[in-house]
Parts: sequence; C-alpha cells; structure tokens
Amino acid sequence: MFGKKNNNQRIDPVPPGGLCSLTEVPEGEVLKIVEIRGSQGLHRRLLALGFHPGDLVTLENEALMNGPVLVKNLTMGSRVALGRGIAQKIMVEVAAGDE
Repeated sequence: MFGKKNNNQRIDPVPPGGLCSLTEVPEGEVLKIVEIRGSQGLHRRLLALGFHPGDLVTLENEALMNGPVLVKNLTMGSRVALGRGIAQKIMVEVAAGDE
C-alpha cells in the first residue's frame, strides 16, 4: 500500500512563510501545522489523534494511486495514516530552523 511513487511528478519545495495543504508538500520536509480547515468534528478527531496547531509534522510516505498519506507528528512522536481528504484540510508552513 505504501511505497515510492514511480511517476516523474516534481513537487516544488514550499516557500518560506507559504501556506499549503499537507498533500502539496514534498516528503521529509519539516512542517508546522498552522490551521485545520474543516468541521468541528474533524477538529475533534485530529486533536484526538494528536494533531494540534503549532505541532511539527513531516510527510513520511504517500500511498500509490492517491491513497492515504503517512504523517509523522514530531512533537508527539506518533505516526498516523490520513486519508487525502483529511490531509488536504491540514494547512502547514515550513518550520523555521529555531523551532
């Protein structure tokens, strides 16, 4: 299910201070959660999974054929597979070096 993508799609690095969704970032980039765009139920679900605004996360792996993404929460030390619909609602920015 999780594996390296074999297409030649190039993902540009996130510009410093730029806000984008979790699905638009390259793997391995250290990111900071800025906001969660979604319903109150989604907010509660992500808080229960340990995803809070201000947490540092990294995208570890993407499943083939637009499946779920594996996200590591560096602040909590956990890994969670999130569906793309949910991952698109998590807005992140590149974490500064001093965080």
